[in-house]
Amino acid sequence: MMSRRMACRVTAVLLAVAAAVPVGTATAAPGPPPPAGGRALTGPASPATAGRTTAGRTTVACAAGRGPYQRQVERWLRLAVDGRQSAADCEAVRAFQTRQGIKPANGYAGPVTWARMRLLSARTAPTDTGTEGASGDAAGPATGAVPDPASGSAAGPASGAATDGASGPAAGVVASGGCPVRSYRVACVDLRRQLTWVQKGGKTLFGPVAMRSGGAGHRTRTGWFRIYWKHKNHWSSLYNAPMPYAQFFSGGQAFHAVHGSIHTTGGSMGCVNLRLADARKLWSVLKTRDHVYVWGRRPGS
Repeated sequence: MMSRRMACRVTAVLLAVAAAVPVGTATAAPGPPPPAGGRALTGPASPATAGRTTAGRTTVACAAGRGPYQRQVERWLRLAVDGRQSAADCEAVRAFQTRQGIKPANGYAGPVTWARMRLLSARTAPTDTGTEGASGDAAGPATGAVPDPASGSAAGPASGAATDGASGPAAGVVASGGCPVRSYRVACVDLRRQLTWVQKGGKTLFGPVAMRSGGAGHRTRTGWFRIYWKHKNHWSSLYNAPMPYAQFFSGGQAFHAVHGSIHTTGGSMGCVNLRLADARKLWSVLKTRDHVYVWGRRPGS
């Protein structure tokens, strides 16, 4: 049995603890320490792009290696074109990426940065390739050299191909970028620059926007075609994948949206992939029987 003296000591200790804790408060397990600078990171930084945190902002380290589009990016930014990444090159590229909201802004001359530059160049004059310095095949047919639609596409007639000389586009003016100028709507697909737009006469009705065409072994067919089927919520039974806002123009090849990035090293399985917002807008611009003209070749395909 506890002695009277020991019981008094225990009681005194309990009273002291109760007096130290304010009424209405509760103890809780300690939480994680606040993030450096007071801002949580959205995800783990890779070793190649990890930077330092200064005044609440994380600065991504500059990429030391040359990117696959180093020369093109240098030329676009009017830097010395040598194909090598210098500290000055990296800072100039990183400044461009920051202005355009490209993440990570690490100065790497990669596909996303180069695609953005091509898009900005094409917005003012989509049919003028200029001297952007992109590698790849020539821009397409020279002025006045558009193949006669009566001969079909280079890959042979397919569903949607404009093989009827009476209904297909007649020979006429060709813009310097390779897309013919007609009095009706023409969806232009520039495989070399990976851009697409819609024009009617000298007016651009849609785009240009970035796209992803077929890669090696699955090239997007070139030539004249027509939109022959539109299916807003199409599902590919062949690839078991969604194809939102699908507009078919050559067999199983179509304009359609993808939910992931279109800026990948490999291409599509032959379709013209677009961002969801762009595919939705293109859906409202093109109608069944509208003409599609595809030319050039995707770099690396």
